[in-house]
Amino acid sequence: MKRLPQWIALVLALAVLAGVYVYISAAIAEKNSQVRKPRPEAPEEAIQISVIEATTGTYSAKINASGLVEPRYELTLTNQVSGEVSQLSNQFESGQIVKKGHLLASLNNSELSSNVASAKNTLASAVLALKEEIRQGEQAKAEWQAAGFNTAPDSDLVLREPQLAAAQAEVDAAKEALKDAQADLAHTKIKAPFDALITARSISPGRYLSSDSEVGTLYSIDRAEIQIDLSNSDWLKLPDTSTLLEKKWPVTIHSIDDDSQWQGKILSVGLHIDETTRMRSLVIGLDNPLTQSTPLLLGSFVTISLEGKALDNLWRLPNTALSQKSEIWYLDEDSRLAAFETTPKFVDTQYVYIDVPVGMRDKSYQVLIKPYNSYIKGALVAPIENINASQKGNQP
Repeated sequence: MKRLPQWIALVLALAVLAGVYVYISAAIAEKNSQVRKPRPEAPEEAIQISVIEATTGTYSAKINASGLVEPRYELTLTNQVSGEVSQLSNQFESGQIVKKGHLLASLNNSELSSNVASAKNTLASAVLALKEEIRQGEQAKAEWQAAGFNTAPDSDLVLREPQLAAAQAEVDAAKEALKDAQADLAHTKIKAPFDALITARSISPGRYLSSDSEVGTLYSIDRAEIQIDLSNSDWLKLPDTSTLLEKKWPVTIHSIDDDSQWQGKILSVGLHIDETTRMRSLVIGLDNPLTQSTPLLLGSFVTISLEGKALDNLWRLPNTALSQKSEIWYLDEDSRLAAFETTPKFVDTQYVYIDVPVGMRDKSYQVLIKPYNSYIKGALVAPIENINASQKGNQP
């Protein structure tokens, strides 16, 4: 067999190499073509977030404060005249209730009794002198007329007119002196000036009292009063003064020891700001506190609840719905995250009450129960509605 010429072998080798090169180049080009083709976009994944449905409603703030139950009147009773304690009422004891005018104690003062007797004697003498002067004046007038004088005498002493006036003044003075003596004697009877609870008695039988000695301490029982101090932010939640006083604005008094409560009324509204606390006072009253089904004891501490004025166009949301940046996050019409900054109208232990932006008041929105700082506006959301936290409707 003859061997192929060298040039033919070379040509064949080159042809093989060219084929290999063409093959490899085509493979690489096809691979590059596949790499450059754009990949199809992955579908946007919605995040699952718990929401509630919020609609506008009308709500009122609850204003809470604490105070001390005090009597309408508190009196440290003193005697106005001196004397020895001769009698004490059995009801003049701490914890007892007495009616107005009840005789608490009697004092023995013989000098005052003597003064009354002396004043009566002085008055009787003055009355007698007046009668005699009247008779003498009538006699002088008759004598003047009998003498035939047609004109008045030169001096009124002739008809005893000044003497009559002096006698009448003596009678008047004697009457006033008797009144004073009788009043002093009446002060030996120490009586309750109003329906009262006795909280302390300071005297005992046989003790001699000088005037203005302390006899006891009395609390009036017709009405209890509680003064509370409110900040300016609390006053902004309440209606005006005339409404508070004239509309019998509801006030609830709560015991701090049990579940007892009473319905009070607003007695007065402070019209000045305390220089130290920068607060204004409000006085709450309760009539006949000790005769309630559950007595409201004077001197006890209580809490006061007031209903604020009604505010429209509010959302009531769980407290957690307000973010750390004071934002409310909600879902727009495309189920994407949106938010607005806000300052709550008021809050309580469970809810925050938000003034709804004007353009959002006509429909309900899904609001995030607990927004995080990592949330991005415009993110797609698959909402999980929390029925238990949903707060629809108006004021409860």
